[in-house]
Amino acid sequence: MTEQLVGQLGYIGIALILVLGGFGLPIPEEAPVLLAAILTRNGQLNGPLAFSSCMIGVLLGDFLVYLIAYRYGERVLSLPLTRRLLTKAREAQIKGYFHRHGFKILILGRFAPGFRTAAYLTAGILKLPPLKLLLIDLVAVLLSTSLMFLLGYLFAHQIEKGLHEAQQWVAIAIAAGVGGWLMYRHYQGQRRAGLPVGPPVLVNEDVPLPPDDLEA
Repeated sequence: MTEQLVGQLGYIGIALILVLGGFGLPIPEEAPVLLAAILTRNGQLNGPLAFSSCMIGVLLGDFLVYLIAYRYGERVLSLPLTRRLLTKAREAQIKGYFHRHGFKILILGRFAPGFRTAAYLTAGILKLPPLKLLLIDLVAVLLSTSLMFLLGYLFAHQIEKGLHEAQQWVAIAIAAGVGGWLMYRHYQGQRRAGLPVGPPVLVNEDVPLPPDDLEA
């Protein structure tokens, strides 16, 4: 889905995926950034525009989540989507992080899977100062996005090769799984029908002796 959106919408597609990631789309933030870097290395995107799209997408996703929670406060937890992303226990835990570590938790938390959306929802519920949050978020995004974009650009060919090999292994695993499932279904069908399953079994009590030339 990521490659299709980027292919059809270009820079807007990159930003859109990152915004949706802020709302809990199950795609790691690093994936579209790495994809943008690889496409830049291959000459399909302009580097500064691709990087800017990544920055804007991440910042916009963070702040839309923050503003929704800022507007509705604790009531935001009654929404089906936010209940999945931020439970009461998780909210209390992140509030403790903010009280102990302040805004530093937003920088460190960017590298923790599943933390981004919950942290900005909690920041909105706590009504943390928007301008200060924007500056801290800008620093955090600049660090994480720059690192991912640089790694994606430098190791674009290795990443593409690894993805291609992974796709091949996934295809083999799927084919093996489907084949095993079909064999199992056939075996179960034969058993239910009362038909013999497996190699034929001798029913004669006289077991044939081995040929003489096999005796040592």
